[in-house]
Amino acid sequence: MAKFAKKKVSQQQAQKNIFDATALDAITELLQSPKKLFWLNFRTGFTRGFAGVLGAAVAIVAVGIIVALFGGLPYVGSFLQKIGEAIQSK
Repeated sequence: MAKFAKKKVSQQQAQKNIFDATALDAITELLQSPKKLFWLNFRTGFTRGFAGVLGAAVAIVAVGIIVALFGGLPYVGSFLQKIGEAIQSK
């Protein structure tokens, strides 16, 4: 009988350790407070959006520099020149 009680206590302790390790208490706190959850998601979304735009800008600049180093793209350059001339003539 004593073995069963000891096993039950250690099982409860193991469940508590799992609960603490998975941070379920923090998740339940967020779910109980919609205001905290909203601001957390807002900040996360804003940060990811900003990082995405910044990363895309860096990638576009890098591609532009590489294309410029290789002398440009012949068909694209003449096409963009025609567009620029059309815009200036209007």
